[in-house]
Amino acid sequence: MVTGAALWPIMTALSSQVATRARSRWVRVMPSLAYCTFLLAVGLSRVFILAHFPHQVLAGLITGAVLGWLMAPRVPMERELSFYGLTALVLMLSASLIYWTLFTLGLDLSWSISLASKWCERPEWVHVDSRPFASLSRDSGAALGLGIALHSPCYAQVRRAHLGNGQKIACFVLAIGLLGSLDWMGHPPQISLFYIFNFLKYTLWPCLVLALVPWAVQMFGAQEVPPIRSS
Repeated sequence: MVTGAALWPIMTALSSQVATRARSRWVRVMPSLAYCTFLLAVGLSRVFILAHFPHQVLAGLITGAVLGWLMAPRVPMERELSFYGLTALVLMLSASLIYWTLFTLGLDLSWSISLASKWCERPEWVHVDSRPFASLSRDSGAALGLGIALHSPCYAQVRRAHLGNGQKIACFVLAIGLLGSLDWMGHPPQISLFYIFNFLKYTLWPCLVLALVPWAVQMFGAQEVPPIRSS
């Protein structure tokens, strides 16, 4: 869902640029075709590695495309930190309310997980990521982390500076290394602790990528200007 929504404005921007320069109909549909092909590959890979069930992937792709279409003209630029905090809170409360309402009515959203845990030859292969609240803890944490990163002093300092190509490459390598290290740590086996850990991890990710890593690269890569000697 997140992949489909995040790539939608990129696809529409590329489509508009291609439409103004290309006359061929096939060339014009290339961004849309690449978008659909990439989402299909992501969905198949999620099923293949047993991270999600097919119905979850299909629902997520459709929801992501619709959200990208609806929210593209409403990008939250220059919002207050409270906006991001309230967004994370509303996501958690609304999803919890919907889940428990459906559960009270007799509809268990974890029905596929229960069946898989019962009939799978290796029940440990049923990932915790496939549970309904796993995506919720990730998305709400990312929303809060984005707000914290955009309003941090580190980001304000980096925004005023100009990073060279070498510094941008260093930021990319360092960010990938740190994010990979966080993924390598794994997660607690208890479900409640997993949700808390997942929330905190994805809150930290935007802070690292947008603020902390560029700030550290800028600070260590800045060259001290020698003082001008008067004659």
